Amino acid sequence: MTGATPKVQGKRKSKVGRVVSDRMDKTIVVSVERLARHRLYKRVIRLSTKFKAHDETNDARIGDTVVIEEARPLSATKRWRLVSVVQRAGEHGLPGEAVVAEEAETSEAIHAAAHPGRVQASAPDGQAPDADAMTAGPNAASGEGPPGAAR
Repeated sequence: MTGATPKVQGKRKSKVGRVVSDRMDKTIVVSVERLARHRLYKRVIRLSTKFKAHDETNDARIGDTVVIEEARPLSATKRWRLVSVVQRAGEHGLPGEAVVAEEAETSEAIHAAAHPGRVQASAPDGQAPDADAMTAGPNAASGEGPPGAAR
């Protein structure tokens, strides 16, 4: 009796990462982040690894979140292939306007909490304040300069 058992193929590993380069033809570089505990200091640190992946249709762009899957060696350094694009980045790999607005709002809230007595230095019409008004100081309206300044 020949105990021939069929070979069972293992499941291929897949990873989710962000495209950091798409300059090569049919190849993308994907950065995959993971958390690991430092052996000596026991602190959780963020590590990132870059993988070159095959993108047959040149579909992925910088900033896109993608799923890559293990494949046979396709070149000297390429052993992964693009499965799907999970989330598109904004135009030219930049975050969308909603994300930028949300980050600005969060930044202003943090600034206000850190400096409770300070007023945000911005003009009411949305224009940037002029440099003279920002550096003049509290005595600018009375015509006096900073203490010790020669006139």
